Amino acid sequence: KDLRKEPHTYFSRRNGGGGVMVWGAFSSAGTSQLAFLEGNQNSEDYVDTLGNFLFPFAHEHYGEEFVFMQDGASIHTSKYTKSFLDEENVKVFEHPSLSPDLNPIENLWGILARHVYANGRQYMNVEELTVAIKAAWSGIGKPTLEKLIQSMPRRCLAVLEVKGGKTEY
Repeated sequence: KDLRKEPHTYFSRRNGGGGVMVWGAFSSAGTSQLAFLEGNQNSEDYVDTLGNFLFPFAHEHYGEEFVFMQDGASIHTSKYTKSFLDEENVKVFEHPSLSPDLNPIENLWGILARHVYANGRQYMNVEELTVAIKAAWSGIGKPTLEKLIQSMPRRCLAVLEVKGGKTEY
């Protein structure tokens, strides 16, 4: 058995750990404040998150007119959420559902996770994890965000080339 070819091993903690659910947004102007969410989210919770976290960020940097990109989660596409976004005159960037290759926030979550768990770091409780997430999020610089945004034309072309299949993104 060649130990050099052993698959990577990942560890998880069951006792005393816990996880967190986080919502955030970004643009070329920077990152929004993170929302740490409790429990299962419904459309009303999501709309509250948008009102409390997206709108202050977007209005500060872009005024009343901005384009918002989100994934196809059911609470994002519900009648309640769509109605709210329509009432607020928010333009939503339409893209195919289940297309993470076309949503750069997915890459940003990966970057964040790599920073938080660098060198196999484990956290003893939710508070430690929350502090680490906030620190990593605030450390994401504009060059990273701009690179993700500038990758969009290449992402679109790559998705077209594989006829909607999986890409390197």
